[in-house]
Amino acid sequence: MAFVGFGASLALIPDRVDELGHGDGAVGLAAGLFPLGAIVGRLLSGRLIDRAGSRSAMAWGIGLTAAGSFALALPYLGGLLMARSLQGFGDGILYTAAAASTLDLAPPERRGQALGWLSAGIWSGLSLGAALGGVLPGLAAAGLVFGVLTLGSAALVPLLPKGLVNRGSAPLVLVAREAIRPGAVVGLTNLGYAAITGFVVVLAADRFDHGNWVLTAWGVTLLLVRGCFGWVADRIAPQRGLDMAHVVLATGVLIVAAAPHLWVAVVGAMIAAFGHSLPYPILVTTTIDRSGEERRGAVLGTMTAGFDITVAVALFAFGLISSWFGTPTVFVVAAVGIGAANLIARPLHLPRTRRRDELAPLGTR
Repeated sequence: MAFVGFGASLALIPDRVDELGHGDGAVGLAAGLFPLGAIVGRLLSGRLIDRAGSRSAMAWGIGLTAAGSFALALPYLGGLLMARSLQGFGDGILYTAAAASTLDLAPPERRGQALGWLSAGIWSGLSLGAALGGVLPGLAAAGLVFGVLTLGSAALVPLLPKGLVNRGSAPLVLVAREAIRPGAVVGLTNLGYAAITGFVVVLAADRFDHGNWVLTAWGVTLLLVRGCFGWVADRIAPQRGLDMAHVVLATGVLIVAAAPHLWVAVVGAMIAAFGHSLPYPILVTTTIDRSGEERRGAVLGTMTAGFDITVAVALFAFGLISSWFGTPTVFVVAAVGIGAANLIARPLHLPRTRRRDELAPLGTR
């Protein structure tokens, strides 16, 4: 429910900036402030989750996200930029708290599957928002509508568990050192995501004049795989799962780069979506198992911030690569980065142990 607004606002930003009398530079600034705010939100959310529990963090994320949506109606560029920063900050807290809450709800042997369902919910919200955004008369109206919808999701928060909190045996940190390498693996793995979501429409439109079909195939496949096959992350040996996922993802990305026909590019995007679905739940669950439940907020915040930082840098770099060497080169570079992710993951210890008994539910300390 909360992510519907994000999908709608991104497509409506250019027209809103034009209405306010500004050009493409302001469009880029408005778009770029969101991930910057999200990075800050993700890092701070880890400490908030570990100190106060995932449910409290979820409420803060929803409130800030709704405030950002309402602020989209402000009648000047500074208001739009503030709104996008606030939306991003709220998103950073909301997503990380949602992941922590998912781990509260799921039994240990089904955590990977539960994270897959969470991702399916987010993708559903983003896709629905993109479709609904075109029905509303501009970004200001969309912000008001989706701000109300986001606040409506707050009604579900009291139904969630309070969450597990740090007893005080481990320090509360913004960045979990043990999550830096897994976060780098997640970030490099998501070079495939950045290439497909950022440049596949350009590549396919140049070759086939139907670029949106490839992006649609990617999104639908990712939604179905994470919703229906998330259990694979819980059943497969972690290192074997990462090896398989990276090979499949890189193969799909390269198929898209070399595709001579639209249907080949669609198949490549679907293959890439299969590979993209597995590394994140594997790395999150095993890193938390290794570091302990009392630090899971910091682990989640560090790893998701790694994703945002890498994707933001990659999109900028891919733009330069595309203009200098051609769009297909973007996908080749992404495949090389995915291979690097697999090499960086090799020294990681990926255990399958749980230590919930070391924590107390919030309010029982």
